[in-house]
Amino acid sequence: MTVTKRENRTGVLAWLLAGLVAIVTLVQVPLTLQQSPPATLGALAGTIAWGVAIPWTYAFLAALIINRQPGNRVGWLLLLVGLSGVIPTTAILGMMPEPVRITPGVWLLTSVDNWSWVPLIFAIFLIPLNFPTGRPPTPRWRWVNWLAVAMAVFFIVLISLVSTTGPADESWRLANPIGFIPVEWVNGPFLIVWGIGLVTVVGASVASLFVRFRRGSRVEREQIKWLLYAGAFLLVVYPVTFFLVPPGATSDAWGNLLLTVAILALPVAIAIAILRYRLYDIDVIIRKTLVYAALTVLLGLVYFGSVILLQRVLGTLTGIERSPLAVVVSTLIIAALFTPLRRRIQDWIDRRFFRKKYDAQQVLAQFALTARDETDLDALTAELVRVVQETMQPEQVSIWLRK
Repeated sequence: MTVTKRENRTGVLAWLLAGLVAIVTLVQVPLTLQQSPPATLGALAGTIAWGVAIPWTYAFLAALIINRQPGNRVGWLLLLVGLSGVIPTTAILGMMPEPVRITPGVWLLTSVDNWSWVPLIFAIFLIPLNFPTGRPPTPRWRWVNWLAVAMAVFFIVLISLVSTTGPADESWRLANPIGFIPVEWVNGPFLIVWGIGLVTVVGASVASLFVRFRRGSRVEREQIKWLLYAGAFLLVVYPVTFFLVPPGATSDAWGNLLLTVAILALPVAIAIAILRYRLYDIDVIIRKTLVYAALTVLLGLVYFGSVILLQRVLGTLTGIERSPLAVVVSTLIIAALFTPLRRRIQDWIDRRFFRKKYDAQQVLAQFALTARDETDLDALTAELVRVVQETMQPEQVSIWLRK
């Protein structure tokens, strides 16, 4: 009982953190757009994708996984990506005037702003190592996790002790009161060592996925394939956007958006593995989430659309600008549409993502109609055998009838 309660508390914590991510993005993205209005459509799309799409996708998928398997490391890595994407230091520093001296608060903000991306990239790089079981393929691969943690901690400590500090965009720099490491040293020897370590972590994580693929079962291989496709796309896009696009080029915003799509491909691949191959046994939760999320959006659009339309119609007829009758009629329309809309949406989602379940339901429904109308016992038993073979696919089917 104690374990169950702990798991429940862990699931609640994951959902609370996912909700926190959603709330912070709704506040932070408008502030970012107000401070730095995007010059192009690509820049606007990139800002919204980085500020909303990535944190929401990673955080809510993480909450689903943690809710079912609290000890699975994949869920926590996904949640770390979502939380790292909403650290508000950049927005806060953007609202502040340039300080003339460093205070403890300013030092903390600038330090976090310079290393806030580190947990995000290492969490992404470690997902292939721990997918889908939540741990490396064998204990021999644990050193990759420890190397990534050590590199992240080392970078955070190092960047906090550099001789100067300031925002990540380097719009201003001031002397760091506790800094003693020259910036030239960080931009020189450190980058070489850091690059070697980063390549080692990424290479080992990808190699472990191939090892798991070779040793895994048929279903596990199918799950891994989706992550391999997404990982290959990210490995191609990442160096292109960072090394081949000149800083300040007009295509930089679109390259940033392409990188965002590549990062989003990872949770999408994991979600497909969950939906198609029942990974983590959360396909039922995702099915209901998809159904009621789509239903909520559609009903909301219908409600507000009908209220606005009826207000105009009634305003023209009666001269009353805001009539409570429009709200009453819209509410009745929503009540009437709820059940048929839910059935149609569930039908569509089952056909798209839960084909086997949908086919079995269709076959059983057809058999119920046949059993109601059929009077020949031999024909009914033959139909029953066919239904069992089609839905359950057993090696052998036998029917015993009591005299």
